Amino acid sequence: MQKPLLTTATLLFGLFSTYASYSQELKVASWNIAWLGSHEYNQRKASDYQQLANYAKELNADVIALQEVESAEWARKVLGDNYNYYFSTREWVQRVGVAVKKSAGLTVTAQEYKALDVDNVRHGMDISLSRNGKELTLLAVHLKSGCFNEPLDDKSIKLMANASTKEIRRKEACSILSKQIKPLENWLDQQAKEDKAYLVLGDFNRRFVNDISLKYSEEQGLWQALDDDEQQTLWTPTLGVNSDCWSGYYKDYIDHIVFNPKAKNMYQANSFNQLVFKEKYTKEISRLLSDHCPISVKLML
Repeated sequence: MQKPLLTTATLLFGLFSTYASYSQELKVASWNIAWLGSHEYNQRKASDYQQLANYAKELNADVIALQEVESAEWARKVLGDNYNYYFSTREWVQRVGVAVKKSAGLTVTAQEYKALDVDNVRHGMDISLSRNGKELTLLAVHLKSGCFNEPLDDKSIKLMANASTKEIRRKEACSILSKQIKPLENWLDQQAKEDKAYLVLGDFNRRFVNDISLKYSEEQGLWQALDDDEQQTLWTPTLGVNSDCWSGYYKDYIDHIVFNPKAKNMYQANSFNQLVFKEKYTKEISRLLSDHCPISVKLML
């Protein structure tokens, strides 16, 4: 009589083990490591790279969307040799890249998304990750800086003041950011058409919380433009919480990890985290580490 029970238990254990093997934790992060490259603004010394490396070790992410990093050579100064690197080719030290941990067991397909370059600005990186028969697609971005809150519709941009150099730059930034919406929407629509689980992550240079609080229309707000009917409600854990980076010096998130519903189903509840630097804020120390603290989530893939 005991033999069938043993066989059933063994079978159930085998099924559970098979399921577990096909569902492993994946930590995905985004980090703008300001001016990590050959630009004169990068004044870091060996000790600064070591401190960044210590934070990277603490972050310990399987996949990291990188912004303002010139190349794999520069990324290795912080992340080391345990990652494979995939970088855009735009001729500028502020490039977008993705680091994938070699030990994560991921099959990676990478291609540059040049459509985001609407006016000589940064390209994106389109990364497909697969493991155990499951797939997740990422679009790593670093969008145009300088238009954090203003409405993005043509009429509003035309009415923006342009009397000073600062006002002219803000107006130009809003104009460029508004032009990046269409290629972003095109990418999202293509993923939806193919029924893919996807994330869009990186430095959006946009306070989504303000897009929402100002009740912008789909033409005015970047969040509203992305979260349209085609996308079946996007979600990001950065909404409704304040950033603690540099003791809240930058209160509103502009770095985001955006999920479509299929990717949200992979999300580990309450896994969103911001790795906060321990040093006391000064403008100098934020330039040596970064003015952005890395953010991360955990998924099952």
